[in-house]
Amino acid sequence: MSTAELRLAYERDEDGTGKIIAVARAGAFAGRGEAWFGNDLDAFLKELRSFPLSSEKPPMIEGGYYDGKGSLAECHVRIIVKPHDMKGTLLVHADLATLVQHTPDFDVQNCASIRFLTEYAELDRFAAEFGEMLKGRREVATLMGATS
Repeated sequence: MSTAELRLAYERDEDGTGKIIAVARAGAFAGRGEAWFGNDLDAFLKELRSFPLSSEKPPMIEGGYYDGKGSLAECHVRIIVKPHDMKGTLLVHADLATLVQHTPDFDVQNCASIRFLTEYAELDRFAAEFGEMLKGRREVATLMGATS
């Protein structure tokens, strides 16, 4: 087993929105993405604190570029935490991608899908850090885990 982590930073804007900068690492694999979010982060935090987590509708945030119809056209950050087994182990799944506007061609966009395992106690600690980060009392929230 090797260590894994999801690190989130939050840059608040004056209009009530903010940018999440996500970095995930599992063993030798790593990725980074950033996206703007609104009050959906409060709902994500509430879902992270629920017990047990729902496998049908697990806590999830996703952000990036939306089309004119309100659908996500280009995902830069997607984070999902869901039950993994009957022992209470949780699966953290982070899809992270670079912004296409920062690359000369969509074909050279970098994407990473990072998955690792964690436990409810660690998720509870992360949720507390995440809440403090959203309030501006903390710069980073880190969820630790391990690869299998």
